[in-house]
Amino acid sequence: MKEYGTAIGIQGSRVTVSVKRTAACDRCGRCSHPHVVFGDNSTMNIDAISVGEIRPGDTVELEMGTGEFLEASFLVWVLPLLAAGIGFGLGWGIGSVAGSGSLWGTVFSVTSFALSFFWLHQYDKSSRKTGRYLPIARAVKDL
Repeated sequence: MKEYGTAIGIQGSRVTVSVKRTAACDRCGRCSHPHVVFGDNSTMNIDAISVGEIRPGDTVELEMGTGEFLEASFLVWVLPLLAAGIGFGLGWGIGSVAGSGSLWGTVFSVTSFALSFFWLHQYDKSSRKTGRYLPIARAVKDL
């Protein structure tokens, strides 16, 4: 996956890049809710790992490996659904003994779904510190 943007800030080995939002951004909604807009919503800022010399104002190419992109997508989209499904199965199994499998399945499903988001939030904090899932930024000479 490659995107192009403008470097707006540098801090150590990390660079903040301003990227124009695409149609895919409108459908995703990860960064902001599509119905709630505060100010200019045409760009977004992305932190990346700087490779080479980049100065503010430089045009930058952002690149993320396919494996990392798929892994991050799996964590964000599939993991919560798997947690909900497993929670429902466990709740159904435990609740069947008590006589109300669907009630306990629903309770376990919602609980495990919520816990998966709590875990993802904590994992995101730790991965930001290590730089995992951050794209690589390289200065572009001619574009």
